[in-house]
Amino acid sequence: SIMTSGIDVQAAHIHEAAAGANGPVIIPLAKGADNTWVVPAGAMLTDAQYASYMSGNLYVNVHSAAYPTGEIRAQLLREK
Repeated sequence: SIMTSGIDVQAAHIHEAAAGANGPVIIPLAKGADNTWVVPAGAMLTDAQYASYMSGNLYVNVHSAAYPTGEIRAQLLREK
């Protein structure tokens, strides 16, 4: 999950693309309580998407009213 504060979040998603590139939404995050955004129950990555995750090619994008194409972006990196 992620938690936001100080911005008017409209949506949050996990996208597939390398750092510096834009890619398609693969998992829309669901709004929870207290400005949290969570992966919906039962959501799963395909084998190809998991390989992208292992390579550092997934990212979270938080969309706000002020920046509808994305205000916050963070690559998802696995622990080594």
